[in-house]
Amino acid sequence: MVIGIGTVLVVIGAGLAVGMSAIGAGIGVGIAGASGAGVTAVKEDKFGVSLVFQALPQTQGIYGLLVAILLLVSTGLLGGSGSTDVPVPVGLAAIGCGLAVGVAGLSAIGQGIAASSGISAAAEDGGSIGRSMVFSVLPETQAIYGLLVAILIMAFTGMFSGLFTATTAVGFAAIGCGFAIGFAGLSGIGQGIAASSGIGATSENEEMFGKALVFSVLPETQAIYGLLIAILIMAFTGMFTGVLTATTAVGIAAIGSGLAIGLAGLSGIGQGITASAGIMAIARNPDTMGRALIFAVMAETFAIFGLLIAILIMFGVGLMGA
Repeated sequence: MVIGIGTVLVVIGAGLAVGMSAIGAGIGVGIAGASGAGVTAVKEDKFGVSLVFQALPQTQGIYGLLVAILLLVSTGLLGGSGSTDVPVPVGLAAIGCGLAVGVAGLSAIGQGIAASSGISAAAEDGGSIGRSMVFSVLPETQAIYGLLVAILIMAFTGMFSGLFTATTAVGFAAIGCGFAIGFAGLSGIGQGIAASSGIGATSENEEMFGKALVFSVLPETQAIYGLLIAILIMAFTGMFTGVLTATTAVGIAAIGSGLAIGLAGLSGIGQGITASAGIMAIARNPDTMGRALIFAVMAETFAIFGLLIAILIMFGVGLMGA
């Protein structure tokens, strides 16, 4: 079997995919499991329900495992002849895949926080299981975005077909995509914090469900911005059309765009903290919703700054004008 730089990069991408997502899933499952252990010590009949909620953050780890296996299989490292080394650009794209699903998989921490509250609420009122489940699955979307970007990168660089079409520019651009959706996906932690308060508020007052849901979805916008930039990078580097005209320098510049929106997307954690407090404030006094909403959206501005700079970078290097 030929082992070269491209093959090594694919292995690193697979490691990032399953390793990073396993960190998030493990912590999230641990948080929910701790709540489940406490609840079942008092109410043994809640074991099944607790187990269902604890299982929710496991999916991020499964997404990472899936991408890691796909990377190894599609590049011939698993179940293939392995007689030909993987091109370096494809290896770079594999790292982008690993970053996308791996870092976004840390959103499982937020899901574990929400699921923990869901277990506690279900222990007090069995009728709240459905509403608690809705809040608990919200942070899942960030991981799904990461999985989507990873699969798109593999599809448009020829990994699934075995006809590798990626250029060096595309390889670096894929890393930019991974940074964009991966780090922005950490907004799922903020969303989990807000959703946790939403579960607590609705378990005491069912009429709070709609208002709490509005506040709980606010931190997801950062992940949507990251997904948008990732798609724009793929589109303007020619991944979608197969017309690969971007230069290597432009591909490297795309990493800057990904970092701009990805790291700025971490503001979603702060937004989730504020949204959480807003939900509790409204639960005490419904008249405070307008003011609480203003406080909650303030952290959004920093993600918008990142989105603006990411787009300006693409314009500046001629990526969007190509």
